[in-house]
Amino acid sequence: MGMSGVDGTGAAAARFLEPRRLQPGEELGSFSCSVELIDDWAAKHASYAAKQGTAVPYVCFTTDGDVAGFYAISAYSIDRETVRGGWLRRNVPAKIPAILLGMLGVDSRFQKRGLGWMLLQDAVKRSLAVSRQIGSRALVVDPYDDASRSFYQHFGFREIPGSGSLFVRLRS
Repeated sequence: MGMSGVDGTGAAAARFLEPRRLQPGEELGSFSCSVELIDDWAAKHASYAAKQGTAVPYVCFTTDGDVAGFYAISAYSIDRETVRGGWLRRNVPAKIPAILLGMLGVDSRFQKRGLGWMLLQDAVKRSLAVSRQIGSRALVVDPYDDASRSFYQHFGFREIPGSGSLFVRLRS
């Protein structure tokens, strides 16, 4: 089943397919979100990360086969000594288990249609499922600028005390 959005003019947006795992050897093609850090990772590292198992990229295609957006998640830990107080630090090992949302980008052609939110929801859903299997306290993101920080905070991410990272608690 596909996902769809509506653009600012009210016209029907491109139909988006459900995100799926990037297969080793697959490339993200002409993806460009106009953020150099994300574009560079998509072009140079996504396929390699999938092949090596260092991150798992999930890609959302349009029904026309264009890459509309993607995100990547991986195992992560937060050094307990870097966290100042709160539930995140309480009764946990020295390395707090977490999942890192390392990248999330929406191609410039498909921005402002709700796809970023849809990808974030999918990342949270998958991370929650993983946390039920292996244990993980939070989904963590390191915003690359103020706009990305605002995006994640708008959807409930909070700052990890003592760091610039943001997190959302993973719980059933």
